[in-house]
Amino acid sequence: MNFLIIDTSSPQSFVALKKGGKIDVELLSSKQSQTLLPAIEKLLDTQSLDFIAIGTGPGAFTGTRVGVMVAKALAFAKGIPLLPFCSLKIFLPDADGPFALYGDAKSRGVYCLKGVKQGTHLSLQPLTLEPEGALSTTLNLPFLASFLIEKFRKEGGKNHDAVSPVY
Repeated sequence: MNFLIIDTSSPQSFVALKKGGKIDVELLSSKQSQTLLPAIEKLLDTQSLDFIAIGTGPGAFTGTRVGVMVAKALAFAKGIPLLPFCSLKIFLPDADGPFALYGDAKSRGVYCLKGVKQGTHLSLQPLTLEPEGALSTTLNLPFLASFLIEKFRKEGGKNHDAVSPVY
């Protein structure tokens, strides 16, 4: 499967192209509105896509909106489905066992996604807002790509108008 992964909700914003067994990544600067489309153009060239995966937050208000709107427009133009995912999942650990992922909620503390990972199976608790926690910063794109392929096979994608950001 070939698909594009976009996440612009955090300082670790990126665009990645999963093509066969390979993942090509373009990291974005803090000015996603200026760097997102050139990064997508650089990765895609003439690649056909099965779907676009989009991180819908939680995260930065403007960055998340920019990424979601670009993904929606691209999916509409190409006539392919979107696969939304919680942006904190880009930090899923390699190791099995319990985990807690934290994203900056600015002045309100941190968003927290807790769960247990056993191989490729995830058991997740609902997203919460916590007063404190160490921010997650290590991207795990290989695991995210595997997770997204499995999610797409089980659920399919969504129409461009059915995807909304989470702030």
